[in-house]
Amino acid sequence: MAGYTSAILVYNTKSGHSKAQKLQIIKAHFRAQHIDLEIVEVPKPQNEINKIISQGISKGVELVVAAGGDGTVSLVSDALVGTHLPLGIIPLGTGNLLAKDLKISMNLQKALETITGDNPQIIKLDTFRLDGHHFVLNLSVGFSPKVMALTPQEEKQRLGVIAYIIHLFQQLLGLELHRFEIEYDHHSISALASEILITNSRTIGIQSLKWSDVVSLDDGKLDLFIIRARNMFDIIGFLVSIFRKKETGPVIKFIQFEEYCRIESRTIMRTQADGDIIGQTPVEIHINPLSLDIITGPSYIS
Repeated sequence: MAGYTSAILVYNTKSGHSKAQKLQIIKAHFRAQHIDLEIVEVPKPQNEINKIISQGISKGVELVVAAGGDGTVSLVSDALVGTHLPLGIIPLGTGNLLAKDLKISMNLQKALETITGDNPQIIKLDTFRLDGHHFVLNLSVGFSPKVMALTPQEEKQRLGVIAYIIHLFQQLLGLELHRFEIEYDHHSISALASEILITNSRTIGIQSLKWSDVVSLDDGKLDLFIIRARNMFDIIGFLVSIFRKKETGPVIKFIQFEEYCRIESRTIMRTQADGDIIGQTPVEIHINPLSLDIITGPSYIS
């Protein structure tokens, strides 16, 4: 037994695979483990989630569980950064990128056993801060936020990640290059790109495609990819580079940074972080190294 006696479950009723019967299964599992469970259903404002978790910590809660997709994990992580309280993940979302990166099973029962089983494996992850909020996975400006904004919630619930792929291909003819000014760790560059991606995770979201091993969740660094794709041939070249585990190529420039990164664009552009549209350019993020305790799958190797 993991030894937890109390936990908070943040359950996203709008996530792609959230169903009423799954919540009942989760409740039954924690009851069988004799873990007192406080259930918080979201969507709710970030400040309300932070307040609930802060109150739980003051009452001695020992575990927080995010049941939903990457946006839910991000929502909960924001309240846990720096607290040393472990975060468990029940992947019920569209992409579940962090769960996949951490080798957490997509099977509900196995995910629950990972959280409450004997000697759960807990590691510390890097996070990054933007406008007073903390994020775990990635941030991007350019093509992907446009696709996310055009993908309705009901399509994500019905089709999963395929919904994003459909809208991706619908937008390929509209690929544009934009001028970006990028500052990182006291260095400055100017670039023409269709996408600027900052990632903490190797998982991309397309089955079997991952960044190379240089991208790590717990190395105290974030990874910046400048992607210059103008047409279908560039997209194919980009995918080939990823498949071959190359960080650089004809359409990719790769940079690592350890402190901060600021992105400005000549025209105002949407920005996404951890799968949700969060604002527009300019954006500036700062790294919080090894700032989040999280339960991994048993086969995860750091």
